[in-house]
Amino acid sequence: MKRRTLVVAMTVAVGLIGAAPASAHEWPKGCRVNGIDLVLFESSTLVRPGDTMTFKVGVQNNNALFGTPCDITGANIGFRLPTASGRYNPASTPINVALNQPFPSMVGPRQMGSDLTWVVNLTNPRETFGAAQATVRGNLHVTDPDQDTGDIVKDISFTVTNPSITIDKTGSITSGQAPQNVTYTYVVTNTSQTVVPMNQVGVRDDLCANPTYASGDNGDNVLSNGERWTFTCSTLHQAPGSYTNTATACAISAVDAREVCSPPDTWTVTLTPPPVPQVAVKPVSVSAAPCALARVNSTTVRARQLNTIKVRARNLPAGTTLTLTLPGGKKVTAKTDKNLVATFRVRPTKTGTARVSSGDCTDIERLSIKPARRVVAQRAPRVTG
Repeated sequence: MKRRTLVVAMTVAVGLIGAAPASAHEWPKGCRVNGIDLVLFESSTLVRPGDTMTFKVGVQNNNALFGTPCDITGANIGFRLPTASGRYNPASTPINVALNQPFPSMVGPRQMGSDLTWVVNLTNPRETFGAAQATVRGNLHVTDPDQDTGDIVKDISFTVTNPSITIDKTGSITSGQAPQNVTYTYVVTNTSQTVVPMNQVGVRDDLCANPTYASGDNGDNVLSNGERWTFTCSTLHQAPGSYTNTATACAISAVDAREVCSPPDTWTVTLTPPPVPQVAVKPVSVSAAPCALARVNSTTVRARQLNTIKVRARNLPAGTTLTLTLPGGKKVTAKTDKNLVATFRVRPTKTGTARVSSGDCTDIERLSIKPARRVVAQRAPRVTG
């Protein structure tokens, strides 16, 4: 019995010695678990074209669900960024994040390498899905020879939204005379490439305050894809000049709760000065030379005979009417010729003083009417003899 026992004991010992080479790389002793794992981070799960995404890669070796994890050595960590399609290329060579890294049993997560960045710029503007991928591969210390971990791979995905709106601005006039009250009309359209309902839609104008909604909503108070809303605004441009208004439409995306704004649109109105009112200008008073009336000839004027009287006017226009008032009140008129001389032919009946006057002149020319000459009758010569 003792010998049999010894044989059994020797057999067990030999078995232990034979098993030693198979467990020489098992570390820590008794480990049976591949506990290596990837931890991935992305800066946002919902992005727009033009956004910059940041990715982080972490590795841990502490998954002890089935026992103590075995050590990992010589691990290489790689990362595949998204392409212009939004997804990574599984056939591409990963970016080297970290090389030849050890991960002892039960080591907690730690970041590998630096942050990785990618700008969202997709070929298809209607694409809504994207993904990146990380890999880790190393030597698992569980058997001899140490085995690969077998390409542990993890994806991380995100959603792409592509909102956009446009604004078309027009004015009631392009030109006119200042002042002018101009009414502007704005048509705002949801032109998003993906499904993006919008709310809190508004218009901003740098020269016309508070544009207001006029029409276009289908009743749900949401600017849906393809829907067009109209806004209006009026303002008074007082002074002459060129007025260029810049308008922008903005709304809040119901998908990512971020603002969406249109490219700006402008409208120019050119106003000219109003016509200058014609004001009557009172002529400047000029001191004119005094007028005067004077006889041209100095012959004696006698009653009861035909007389020619010539009177010259000074500083009066040609064609001015002069009036000769004879003794007794009789009046005779004559007009001045181009030489400003008026000629009267009269036969006064009475003696006295006659006067020459003009309604356009305060000067008066006086002349004396003498008695008629006495006429002596001639007698026939007396003949004697």
